[in-house]
Amino acid sequence: MITKQLENIIEKYKITKTENIIYGTNIPMPNAIIPTPWKAYIKFDQTEHYFFYFDEEGITIYPTTGEGYVTINWRDIENLKISHVFILGKMAIKTKESTYKFQINRYVIGCPWIKRNTKFLEEKKYFYNK
Repeated sequence: MITKQLENIIEKYKITKTENIIYGTNIPMPNAIIPTPWKAYIKFDQTEHYFFYFDEEGITIYPTTGEGYVTINWRDIENLKISHVFILGKMAIKTKESTYKFQINRYVIGCPWIKRNTKFLEEKKYFYNK
């Protein structure tokens, strides 16, 4: 399913450098705590799934739904921090106005392109040169 969503994004936006794309989600934050006599339930924001496209211009974020996108130019980014864990990682993008936090999937069963693309982007230092 992820690969099909990626194919739709590539076709719709005429993306030619497909090795520059990785997959991830937002980091849902708790938005409510519901106490009951037996235990407390925590409600979280909805998880959104994205494709992240890195190039010399910046980072373009495409929702997997294929509806719209946003590009954050390198000149607007004050700091990019990417941490690596076994199959997951975290990415924080700090601009003058805000900080955006995402979880990056370094491996997904049935999507070997994610692992290849992650390795490629790590070698290129995600095109981030500050």
